[in-house]
Amino acid sequence: MSKKKRGLQRHSDGEQKQYEREARLQYGPAEVNETIGTWNSYSKAKQEAIKAEGDQVYLDLADVMAARLEASDDKVRAILDRWQAHLRHFYEPSLDRLRGLGRLYNTSPEFIANFQRIHPDLPAYLERVIEDYVDELETAELERMLAEDEELARRRGRLSG
Repeated sequence: MSKKKRGLQRHSDGEQKQYEREARLQYGPAEVNETIGTWNSYSKAKQEAIKAEGDQVYLDLADVMAARLEASDDKVRAILDRWQAHLRHFYEPSLDRLRGLGRLYNTSPEFIANFQRIHPDLPAYLERVIEDYVDELETAELERMLAEDEELARRRGRLSG
């Protein structure tokens, strides 16, 4: 992709306040207030670095999309790992929250317009690769839990036998 500026559009102060009100209604005031508090605890320099990091994640995803890479590709997986880590600057993203964000990126007119500033096909790509990424994370978590259950059952068998 070209090196021209392709970053995301930032909310005005008024738009940010409206976004926060909507988020409080959707996620609850305690969770949103905690996220806002976390954000406000960062220095201006750190906030700018976090914004730049987030922009870079989406620009990198647009580049791998242009290269026709899917979520199973190691490059895409690494970028999505960075995306998940980036979200931790705001809150701990559950698998449900990750999946919901992927869907929101391709259903919310505001997100669609913003991501289309980077590339017209980016919203649909984000939804698809995030869905696949979360499926992989869920499978890994289920496998880990099953292995723990099997180990516990094995230990119990040794103790009773």
